Amino acid sequence: MISSRLYYASMMLFWVCYLSLLALVVTYAPQGGIELAGLTLFADSGLVDSAIAAMQAIGLSPVGQSVVFGLLGGFSAASAGLLLFAMIFYVFGQEREQREARPLAQGAVACTVLAAMLSTLVFFAGGQAGALLALEFGALGGLFLTVMSLAQARIEPDDVVEEGLGELDQVIADHAANHAAFSAQLASFSRHGTQS
Repeated sequence: MISSRLYYASMMLFWVCYLSLLALVVTYAPQGGIELAGLTLFADSGLVDSAIAAMQAIGLSPVGQSVVFGLLGGFSAASAGLLLFAMIFYVFGQEREQREARPLAQGAVACTVLAAMLSTLVFFAGGQAGALLALEFGALGGLFLTVMSLAQARIEPDDVVEEGLGELDQVIADHAANHAAFSAQLASFSRHGTQS
């Protein structure tokens, strides 16, 4: 079952990285990129040009455009975070944590749905269709398939906990048997003592 966990871990880790990069692109590309260790990252990205053109066609102010990009980045970052916790719960958790991984992954899909809906609304209202829209729907489709396959995955029972409970039950049974034997001997002794 370790190979199954590694398979889901690699699949979810890919989407975590994808969504994190998507959040960084929509956050920093409209601002001309970000300087990091002498490098300019996400500068002059053509991924957001069509989104900016669509928002300008709608008549959104620069502040409104920043809000839209902030929402898109926030939804993508939230989705990546939820999926990261789902991956940790499923790969490293016991049975209870593995069951909690599915609602977290479904929450990641819900955040991606909101981002895709917002980008669709902006692009269609502005009469544009760009790469950002395709990336949002690619993330949505991939996450949906990941959650569907995660829902079909078998959850491993907690063998260690079950063994621990079995040992505890055995100790209790032995203790009860010893007390029952002692009580029987005491009753037998007291009966013999009263008869004599």
